[in-house]
Amino acid sequence: MRHLLLAALAGSVIAAPAMAETTTRDIEVIGRALGFMEGASGSDRVVAIVYDPASEAEAQALAGAMDGGLSAGRVTLTGRLVPASDIGSVSGAHAAVLLGAAASDAGIASAANGSGAMTVSTDMSCVESGGCVMGVQSAPSVRIVVNRSNADAASVSFAAAFAMMIEEI
Repeated sequence: MRHLLLAALAGSVIAAPAMAETTTRDIEVIGRALGFMEGASGSDRVVAIVYDPASEAEAQALAGAMDGGLSAGRVTLTGRLVPASDIGSVSGAHAAVLLGAAASDAGIASAANGSGAMTVSTDMSCVESGGCVMGVQSAPSVRIVVNRSNADAASVSFAAAFAMMIEEI
């Protein structure tokens, strides 16, 4: 009986969806996507890393990866840490990467979308719910999903060639 209970618990843990941490590879995919964003000039892109207290270490690691500039295709990314409690400081960024609970907070997503930054998360539920413009996964293969209505509402548009590489919802 005890073995059955342990097996059932193990199965439920394995089946539960896990929030994957955003990796440097995810940021590189986001950077390549930013290279197709219309209206941005030059090759330098500022990425606001929006985090809650539970995702601060992840945010620090991403900012560290972009310290001094991270080359991603045709663009160079520079990170800027933005605590979720200070969402107003996203202004001026080209993209806002929403980490942890920030990806599921409609108020944070709305404020970030209103700032002119492209909102993006590795939590696909953010893009599926309309909170984020883009969802990115880099493993096991690259997947980019764009919420078209949210992109339109946030005045974010991409070059036509980008449409062939993404899923639109």
